[in-house]
Amino acid sequence: MTVHVAGNACLDTLYRLQRFPEPGETVVADGMAEDLGGKGLNQAVAAARVGARVRLLAAIGSDPTAESVAERLVAEGIDAAGLVRLDCPTDRSMIQVDAGGENTIVSVTGCADRFAPPQGTDLDAALKAGDLLLMQGNLRIAAVRDCFTLARKRGAGTVLNPSPIRDSYAGVLPLTDLLVVNRGEACRLGGDTDPHAAAQALLRRGTSMVVVTLGAAGASLITADGRKDYSAPAVTAIDTAGAGDLLCGVLAGLLDRGIPVEAALPVAIRAAAIGVTRTGVLSSFPTRAEIAAILPPSLARGGAER
Repeated sequence: MTVHVAGNACLDTLYRLQRFPEPGETVVADGMAEDLGGKGLNQAVAAARVGARVRLLAAIGSDPTAESVAERLVAEGIDAAGLVRLDCPTDRSMIQVDAGGENTIVSVTGCADRFAPPQGTDLDAALKAGDLLLMQGNLRIAAVRDCFTLARKRGAGTVLNPSPIRDSYAGVLPLTDLLVVNRGEACRLGGDTDPHAAAQALLRRGTSMVVVTLGAAGASLITADGRKDYSAPAVTAIDTAGAGDLLCGVLAGLLDRGIPVEAALPVAIRAAAIGVTRTGVLSSFPTRAEIAAILPPSLARGGAER
């Protein structure tokens, strides 16, 4: 089986600050770093590191950053044939991380805005029954709807991480097998100040399962059968940027490998807990060996070798 990630890829520039600036204020950063990123690329890497076979479909530019994206995918064992080259700069994100590990992100999304899968891609031919299609909020809602409609026709599973939120996703939720949202996203989409009540509302609107990530408190799985809470390991968070992508990608990769969501979610939470103890986004992700060490024993060996 294959995880098809239809999303974005970009260059992340990360600034470490003691605190976020007030409006109109200039602050001096403690340091900065650059790395490849984008929610699509991040989640594809995380899924690949659990041993899943992964393809990334994303639009990139015609600049040196685009070449770096393709090279990084190959290095991670990800199929890069789905990259679409556009005559514009590759997208960028500016990430600020404060002393407490919280982050803010500002993105330029010219490539992602012009990307309209499945048109212009080979997804129609490549997506097979039993595969998994993972998408985020970086692409226009029409692209998400069209891709998920195709997945339904092909008998493929669908996972949606609607971040950043660009729509109500009302027409997409009935096509979504698993919705992964953080506390704020759940409340916003579900129309309730309680994330678990909001998740119940999202179930009523058509999605089959909802995972609500809760930071240091872990995550909750909400289905028609009820709610189950999963705790997170106690760690000292240094940088939370990318933690949601890490959790979502690991979860999707494990689901594609046949692990039930109830067993996959605790592993994804533990992987995210490792990531927040390190700086950066992709640079903070656990290695294949580190993820293999927290996999169920029956899959640990295969995950380390792939």
